[in-house]
Amino acid sequence: MMSISKLQKKIFKTVVPIVVICMLSIGMLAGCSEEKSEVTKTSNKTAEEVIIIKNAEVEQIIGDVQNPTAVVFKDGKIAYVGDEKGAMKYKKDGNTSIIDAKGNTVMPNITEAHMHFATALQAKYEIDLADILSVKEMQDIIKKFVEKNPDLKVYAGSGWTVSVFENNSPTREILDKVCPDKPMIMQEVDGHAYWVNTKALEKCGIDKKFAERYNADYKKNGGRIVVDKNGDPTGHLKESAANLINKLKPDYTVKQCKEAIKDEEKWLAGIGITSAFDAGVLALSKKSSENYWTALKEMAKSNELNFRLRGSFWVQPYEFKNWEECEKYLDMWVKKANKLSPASNYKITTIKMMADQVLEEGTAYMSKGMYADNVLENGDIESNNIWANKGYMMHNVFEYAAKNGLNLHIHQIGDEAATFALNELEKVEKQYPELKNNRVCFAHCQFIKDSDKKRMKELGVAAIVAPYWAVMDDYYWDVYLPIMSSKTALDTQYPMNSLIKNGINVAFHSDYVVTKPDMGWLYYSAQTRTLPQKIFNLWYGKDTKDYIRTTDKNKSQDPKEYTKIKLIGPLKNWDEALSLDDTLKASTINGAKTINLDKEIGSIEVGKKADVMILNMNIRKVSIDEIENVKPVKTFFEGKPVYTDK
Repeated sequence: MMSISKLQKKIFKTVVPIVVICMLSIGMLAGCSEEKSEVTKTSNKTAEEVIIIKNAEVEQIIGDVQNPTAVVFKDGKIAYVGDEKGAMKYKKDGNTSIIDAKGNTVMPNITEAHMHFATALQAKYEIDLADILSVKEMQDIIKKFVEKNPDLKVYAGSGWTVSVFENNSPTREILDKVCPDKPMIMQEVDGHAYWVNTKALEKCGIDKKFAERYNADYKKNGGRIVVDKNGDPTGHLKESAANLINKLKPDYTVKQCKEAIKDEEKWLAGIGITSAFDAGVLALSKKSSENYWTALKEMAKSNELNFRLRGSFWVQPYEFKNWEECEKYLDMWVKKANKLSPASNYKITTIKMMADQVLEEGTAYMSKGMYADNVLENGDIESNNIWANKGYMMHNVFEYAAKNGLNLHIHQIGDEAATFALNELEKVEKQYPELKNNRVCFAHCQFIKDSDKKRMKELGVAAIVAPYWAVMDDYYWDVYLPIMSSKTALDTQYPMNSLIKNGINVAFHSDYVVTKPDMGWLYYSAQTRTLPQKIFNLWYGKDTKDYIRTTDKNKSQDPKEYTKIKLIGPLKNWDEALSLDDTLKASTINGAKTINLDKEIGSIEVGKKADVMILNMNIRKVSIDEIENVKPVKTFFEGKPVYTDK
């Protein structure tokens, strides 16, 4: 899971909880109108429903129909793409609905190529610190939650970012002031750390002596307990040290999991997302994780899941003593995956693993000369290689995936991490070339060497990127720049267009919980590498004196000029911005390819599932500034309306 700025993780908290429960024949929607067929309905209850969308600017994504203006759904699939005259031939006695798109865009729904779907539980039941820019505000929110839920044994939450705190590190005393008598555990927005109070440390036996022993072997443990000048734990647990408080995590029932999943799929439909790759469970107890998987299995089997999900299981081979132990773990998961995948809407198909960790902790595996002096342990680049002396384990997992028909989904931040993973993959693909067939992905792709971009194409590795993060924000100045060797080095981050030019399949993701997805933000930042005005206003405020926003590429970005006020401007390299056509592909058909569903969804073609949305504008005819407000006014999942904007 990738870490980003507080700015990048924020998005509108107002979730539109609307579910369409009326038949399309009597529905109304804002931005496009529906007119009921004049033909009298037949009494034949088994007649297939026909939905005709007319007066539309249809974005097929792929397809050979010239300038289509109409689409027809029948029995949950796309039956026709073409002109209005041809579409009206499908009008018949029975269930026929006609929708006027009023000249606006009709396009395939978005596929989220990497998100943590189980975040639904955190969003529904836990403390949310997303969007909070001050410690005082955090304490107020926590206090209100505690007062509202006095009977909870443990208080859990998420959403905080290091940049809010002095020295980029939260302390237990802040939490103790609002919750001194019960354990409190708060996950960082990127999933790479926890912030806990004194009571939580006591419950888990994390004291000065324990911290000293643990940190003495931090490489083996894969994390650190942050301590103060006296050696006492501060309440900040980095990376694997967060596992020390696992026993405190709350348990959620299967019923609670189903309720949270239903809320999440409704919310995502309102953003135009009806399919996704589930990058793994974060922040849940073992029992909650099992109940979450059970809930998805049961919902998919009973056709309650109005969402298409491809799941994964995590493995960190370098944490095992030997390959035999790791293989045993993989065998266990393959059996479990088969049991949890009874229906087409939910299947576990992928091994998720890490090539390195994250930049802001100085734990991304970068090439020589990228980090500033004194960032690396003893100045040794290999200290950040989590695979040091265990490259054979990565090789073996790649082979295991090939033999068992599994996909590989690899967290990759540093450029050296990409090189390392490609080296092992290259060896394996000589024996198992089938891995090249849309079965391997790098997720996040913060830094990649030009030479490795070419190798990614040759080895069939897809790139999953986040335009939300490819912007200049406060994290750029306060967190990233200080640990990089230069601004020039930092400005090589988040390539997009160069990946496409190298022939790589590029798809989009939000990494939710890290960033709450928003179509307007996604499409605007993909094409501009700039933060949208609406997001700037929401977090920094229209009248802020601490930040200044610009879209001017000619405005100086010299750090010396921004010591008091921070520039929120276009992120270099500017030529990494995408065209509208490439943005559309990356959010739809390319994402579908990464989860092996491009034959079913991702484009508007006859025979594919009717996962389609109508937008509130014609995206070909509006200015780039208007794009930040693009959103669906109606979303269909297999021809069924799952969202209508009122």
